[in-house]
Amino acid sequence: MHGRPAGGRGPTSLFGPATDDSPGQARLNAVREQGRVVDFTWAFVDDAAAHLLHRADRFLLGKGLRANVGGPLGNPVLIDRYRRVLEHGNSQSFEQVHLVDGRQDIVVHRVARVGDGVEVILTNRGAARRACADALESPLHAMSPQRLSG
Repeated sequence: MHGRPAGGRGPTSLFGPATDDSPGQARLNAVREQGRVVDFTWAFVDDAAAHLLHRADRFLLGKGLRANVGGPLGNPVLIDRYRRVLEHGNSQSFEQVHLVDGRQDIVVHRVARVGDGVEVILTNRGAARRACADALESPLHAMSPQRLSG
């Protein structure tokens, strides 16, 4: 696994630098008050997720979504969705608008229960679409023979 666990040191990437279209992985642990999940703290964040969230992993690790991360990440609706996955055990996938490099992009959250927390895979759908469009417009693509189906 790449990235850094909470309190860990060491390599942060095995696959090169993260980009906007790199899927990110994070693990969050439940924070409970009187038995009820009220927040989640970051236990693991890989480079791609930290890049997508515009936060250094050292800023996120051990911190709660609600109090320490603003914007859509600290949104009570997001915490509620993660809580439902944890309590019911059903994986969930949903989209949320994030501000990424000055543009609003749609980020897909794939959430699964892991122990007393959740694992989240984040994918920037907008960046993936832009990368595909750029590839189609590249000079190499224009030079390659095209087949038209009739």
